[in-house]
Amino acid sequence: MKLLIFFLLLSLSFALDRESIRRQTLELIPHMADLRTFPLFLDGEKVKAWILEDKYPEGKLYMNSAPLDVEPLIANANVEEIPQRVQTRYGITFRRTDLKLLPTNAVIHKGNPDIDYNQYTALDPFVPLAILHHSKDKNWLYVQSPIMRGWVKKEDVRLIDREELLRVLDLPFLLVVEPELRIESLSYSMGAKVPYVGKEGEDFLVLMPDERVVRVKGKGLIEGFWEFSEERVKYLLDSLLGYPYQWGGYYDCSALVRALFGVFGLELPRNSYQQALLGEGFERRFNSYQELKRELRNLPPYRTLLYMKGHIMLFGGFEGEDVVIYHAVYSIKDDNGRKLYPKAVVKNLLERDGLKGLYIRILAVKVLK
Repeated sequence: MKLLIFFLLLSLSFALDRESIRRQTLELIPHMADLRTFPLFLDGEKVKAWILEDKYPEGKLYMNSAPLDVEPLIANANVEEIPQRVQTRYGITFRRTDLKLLPTNAVIHKGNPDIDYNQYTALDPFVPLAILHHSKDKNWLYVQSPIMRGWVKKEDVRLIDREELLRVLDLPFLLVVEPELRIESLSYSMGAKVPYVGKEGEDFLVLMPDERVVRVKGKGLIEGFWEFSEERVKYLLDSLLGYPYQWGGYYDCSALVRALFGVFGLELPRNSYQQALLGEGFERRFNSYQELKRELRNLPPYRTLLYMKGHIMLFGGFEGEDVVIYHAVYSIKDDNGRKLYPKAVVKNLLERDGLKGLYIRILAVKVLK
């Protein structure tokens, strides 16, 4: 009995405080929202400011293959038609869709179309939305999702009323624990919630965004959130290794972190800088690789985030004397100055892979507790 109590206390000591992280995100990350308490009405000037606050990076930009002219995109955002008082409408995503900075499918880039500066993130099916505005061409909706605001294609949204949205949020759910799971024609990413209305034998009765109910097997799905353990995080990471990198999609660096911890009930923001604001830890620069290594020996693996400008990594402990990190990375420069292009989710041993020099770029170390 004493041994049982010991292991129970041990598991609790490694549990994640979901409510504490949720409060932290809502306090620190203005782009995130609890749609249960989202205002029924908003000041129109506030919505206009949200639409116009984010901009593309400085420098020469292209839209597809032509030089970028941003004015038609801003015109299509239709801000002059925003009323003084905006009434919130509601919806859910019909299928996996993209959340955009401005209402266009065009790729905005600096010469590499793989890096689309108009792409915020991908949204899974059945993501709840607060709808705040529409584009001039009527093809796009400006929405607040739980993790970020932006533009989605109108055809990818089913309008619902607030009462239905609240019912959907209260439904029991399954969680995806595979890199990608298909239910009929719909594709879900790791950490996605799949609402269900019942169970028949070993099959779940899953609610689809078009209101149909379909039977699915439980493979790749769990009921509710997993309790955190290092073994489970490692299992999920190993299943993702080699999965293609996709900027603003599944999986880039911050989408990987968000997906992993979503399985354990943490609703993290989508941006790597925002993720580095959460948890406990410190902002600092390291003077040497050995200094970083000494610091990491005192920190828990699989819940410690290492943040560099524009990139976030997960500390995976040590293999022998070598530091292990997991991350989704498009390109990286090794200690010899060579630029490597993994374009995938990878596990790196910093000494083995000639990446000790990464210590120079680390700006913050944060532990999710």
